[in-house]
Formats: sequence, C-alpha cells, structure tokens
Amino acid sequence: MIENDEIIQMLEKRVETISDDYWTKWIEDFRIQQENELKLEFEEAYKRLKEANKRLEEAQKRLEKANKRLEEAQKRLEEANKKVQEANKRADESDKLVDKMNQEMT
Repeated sequence: MIENDEIIQMLEKRVETISDDYWTKWIEDFRIQQENELKLEFEEAYKRLKEANKRLEEAQKRLEKANKRLEEAQKRLEEANKKVQEANKRADESDKLVDKMNQEMT
C-alpha cells in the first residue's frame, strides 16, 4: 500500500510537471506570436513612414522649384515694370516736347 501511495504521488508530480510544462510552452508560444505580430506591425509602420518621408522630400523639391520659378517671374515682372516706367517717362517727355513745339508754333 505504501508503495502504491509512492507511485501515486510520483504520478501526481509527473502530471503537475506535464501540466506546468504545457502552460509554460503555451505562454511562451503566445508571447512569441505577439512579438512577431508587433514586429510585423512595426515593420509596416516603418515602411509607411519611409514612403511618407520620400513623398515629403519630393514635395519639398517641387516647392523649391516652384519658388525659384516664382522668383524668376517676379524678377521678369520687375524688369517689365521698369521698362514700362521708362517708356511712360519717354512718352511724357515726348508729350512735353510736342506741347512745347505746339506752343512755339502758335
């Protein structure tokens, strides 16, 4: 009977060990699965971030080009305005000469 009790106790311990091993393995598998899912999510987020940064850089380059074109257009406009002012000045001088000549003729 004592021998049977020892065998029963030994079997109970073995069952507990097996049970503990099962839950330990299940928890470890679950942890690994969660880590893998988080890693995949992180990699996907990092990939989207890199793509967004690339699009941002491209947009900044286009903005720089547009700003350069705008500056060039503003310079051309200033030059055109100066030419118009010069032409207006010459026209005013011509008008004054014509008026002076008309006065001298009368």
